Amino acid sequence: MTLVFLAAALGLFGTARWKLSQPIRPENGPRLIPWRFVAIIAGTLALLMAVNLIVLAGFEPTRRF
Repeated sequence: MTLVFLAAALGLFGTARWKLSQPIRPENGPRLIPWRFVAIIAGTLALLMAVNLIVLAGFEPTRRF
């Protein structure tokens, strides 16, 4: 389940970054979806899912060596 959410978050992040790289065309009107905010949220979710996978693998990221 975590892998599915990680793949979805990475896909959404990639799509949002691609849409941000497109030039703004004033003749098409304003952008109705805030792609920068979508990319930040998707990247944060992907990071959280990656940490969850690390914890499920048995590693403790907060433990000192």
